[in-house]
Amino acid sequence: MYVCVCHAVTENEVNAEVALGARSVAEIGERCGAGTGCGMCHEKLRALLPIPAVPCDRVSVGGR
Repeated sequence: MYVCVCHAVTENEVNAEVALGARSVAEIGERCGAGTGCGMCHEKLRALLPIPAVPCDRVSVGGR
């Protein structure tokens, strides 16, 4: 299925770029062109990105 109609980029192509290290809509655009046209696909592209890890200041051990 096409994610970016402007540049005919498929979901599989975007997933491949994410697997190769793309971590933002801008990086996806640099790598395959998706999201660099009208911008209507930005939300779809964001949904294909991994959820960033949130650093934890303190780890609770044993319920303390």
